[in-house]
Amino acid sequence: MHHAVRDDRLWFHRHPAAVVRFRASVQGEFDPLSQHGETPPAFRPCGSRAGDPLNWVAVVDLMQLLGTNSEWPNDPGIRLRLQTPAIPLAEHQQAAKQELMEAVAAELLMQAKSTDTGEQHKPEEPNTGRETPDVMAA
Repeated sequence: MHHAVRDDRLWFHRHPAAVVRFRASVQGEFDPLSQHGETPPAFRPCGSRAGDPLNWVAVVDLMQLLGTNSEWPNDPGIRLRLQTPAIPLAEHQQAAKQELMEAVAAELLMQAKSTDTGEQHKPEEPNTGRETPDVMAA
């Protein structure tokens, strides 16, 4: 396990009500994806420029987002890690956090609906007509 994943687990354990954590990326944390030819997922909040380097990470605790966080003390949880441009200001992080939570929740809902109907969502297809932030998943 990469030490960044362990550090995120400890951080969320110390902040049990948190849903999103923004932090600087750590060398090598996305290497396993790259080694398998996959592109790491990314999130570009509104207001960021397309050319901004993705040198930070947004970590989303999916169970906390869904309101079903485990009560087991050593439960590793389920977390999504996305590359993102640096968001140093707290007020910008708050706005990006809300935007990211809405985008992830919308994607989870779409995936759940696709599973119920037996259809597969294709990322290039529009989903709800509502503009969503740029979230690219591997």
